Amino acid sequence: MKFGLMLCCSLFLVILSTQPASAAWGPFVSLGSTTVNSDPSCAPMPGGKAVCSARSFANTLLVNQFDGTNWAGWTKLPGTVTSAPSCATDGNAKVICAARGTNGAMVYTIFNGTTWASEVKLKGLLATGPSCASLGGGRVLCAARSSSGGLTSSVFSGSTWSTFDNQAATSTTEPSCGGDDAGRVVCAMRDTTGKIIVNRYNGTAWDGFINIGGLASDGPTCSNFGIGSHVVCFARGTDMSYFGSQFLGGSWAPAQWTAWSTLAGGLVYSKGGCAVIGTGQMICGVIAVTDSGFYITQFNGSNWSSYLGLGQTSIGNPGCTTLGGGKALCTVVGVNNKVQSTVGP
Repeated sequence: MKFGLMLCCSLFLVILSTQPASAAWGPFVSLGSTTVNSDPSCAPMPGGKAVCSARSFANTLLVNQFDGTNWAGWTKLPGTVTSAPSCATDGNAKVICAARGTNGAMVYTIFNGTTWASEVKLKGLLATGPSCASLGGGRVLCAARSSSGGLTSSVFSGSTWSTFDNQAATSTTEPSCGGDDAGRVVCAMRDTTGKIIVNRYNGTAWDGFINIGGLASDGPTCSNFGIGSHVVCFARGTDMSYFGSQFLGGSWAPAQWTAWSTLAGGLVYSKGGCAVIGTGQMICGVIAVTDSGFYITQFNGSNWSSYLGLGQTSIGNPGCTTLGGGKALCTVVGVNNKVQSTVGP
């Protein structure tokens, strides 16, 4: 069964293989010889740069910097983590990467553009790894699924973290959070019926969970959309196609979300990784069921392109982040557990 009803006026129109992606993606480049034990998470830095983090097989955080051309190579930070990390820009040229630590705590580190700070452990009740998103102005929100199936979150003010807040829910997946470029963050989870539930942090408090329908076979992925107050969330349907729904801003209500619609034809093996490349324009990368290859689809402001195969047999879930200047960086983990990246379009 697919997601919901498809409305022809929805943002996410079905595009057949008649429209190739207008993309010029570069070759895959190695992030280094170190093997990873999770999907990488990446966040942008000024000047077309980025940083990425992943979990090592020794259960430590690995961090890496991209200078726009080359990778510095993986560095292992001290401390123990029990989940994949999540990285987010603070809007002030710094990046926070956080992961679940031992005993439900959250471990985080900050990259200031030159060095990584020593890891700090925050007491919490995280049942999954966190998802972090930018509130702008030096603020970052990190949220995770709690042991009761709700949403537990903390906000970094630029110097301190708030006490973990708990929002009741009956979810089955970790959240995915995306900033709206207007000082708010939307987090999405899959509930016990397979539907997608979403909550919005409005800068000071949570607006409450609402059900936006769909029928997902995996957890959702959310991203900003390059338009203030807009957020877009994606999920794999039970028919293995990739679907999206956009929040149009305004009042916090299901009616402000577009109908779930497929991005492009084809069956996907994984969660996607998506990134903004312009105002109301973005790319999403997925791993295909047919060949485990990495494929890109691009939204040009009106339509999604057909999938463009970039090769690179992969495992896990791809990750993408904006680089500015109409470019995005996407990472994939190969069957040898080493990470490769490509830049486009």
